[in-house]
Amino acid sequence: MPRPGARTPLLALALAMVGVVVGVVAAAVLPALPAQASSEGRYAGTAALPGCSGAVIRWPGALDTDRAVVLTNGHCVRVPFLDAREVLVGERRRTRIDLLDGDGRVATTVRAVRLQYATMFRTDVAVLSLRETYADLAADGVIPLVLATQGPARGDRVRIPSGYWTEQRTCRTRGTAYRLHEQVWDWSRSIRLPARDGCRIRGGYSGSPIVDRGTGLVVGVANTGYAGGRECVDSACEEDRRGHVVTRRQMNYGQQTALLLGCLAEGRTLDLDVPGCRLPKPRD
Repeated sequence: MPRPGARTPLLALALAMVGVVVGVVAAAVLPALPAQASSEGRYAGTAALPGCSGAVIRWPGALDTDRAVVLTNGHCVRVPFLDAREVLVGERRRTRIDLLDGDGRVATTVRAVRLQYATMFRTDVAVLSLRETYADLAADGVIPLVLATQGPARGDRVRIPSGYWTEQRTCRTRGTAYRLHEQVWDWSRSIRLPARDGCRIRGGYSGSPIVDRGTGLVVGVANTGYAGGRECVDSACEEDRRGHVVTRRQMNYGQQTALLLGCLAEGRTLDLDVPGCRLPKPRD
């Protein structure tokens, strides 16, 4: 399928790539060494999914024998998109994913066999379980990334490597948006990624990890941005605490990923019933 142009909004990008037109995751534990991961090359741990990007993530307590997981956007796992308050948990999947080495070459092609979690409510994330284990991926030279325990601060230097395009953008964050709107979806504390400062991302970057350049840790996933057209429909718009709405031209956005760490059972299994878990849950 043809790849979208640079002006396609990140949420609309996934639709364009699948032909729909709208406005818009008992052995020794491997040590988490973000500095090592970042030194292996800009694309180490990144993934190319159908129409989107992603990254292999290793949970803090994961074992070599655990099935590896891939992190991407919630809007990348289903067409039509999830409803405004929809949450998917534990669905069987059969998704082909290319995993890249540090130079952007395909190190191995894997299969996602289960959708552990996906939502576009308050955040835009999805976690897919692979058929392969972390040991399997290590044998193929795939180095997982590690999540940060908190989001970025204003002015932090980040990089956004796209497994789909095998290209990377870099910039300094411009803080976060209290609430972000696009069509029927609303997201909280979205990371601002200024296009004019270097984060001019395009369709196919959806699900790309947002990596802190100082620590090598993943602080978010890219998911949408400004594309002109109708405010809050064709382009994302921000709402502050007082309800004031503004559309920021030349601004892209990502969703913070630290929330996922608060929903891990024994540090290695995603579980929405873990006390203190703040990820949205399925409605009864």
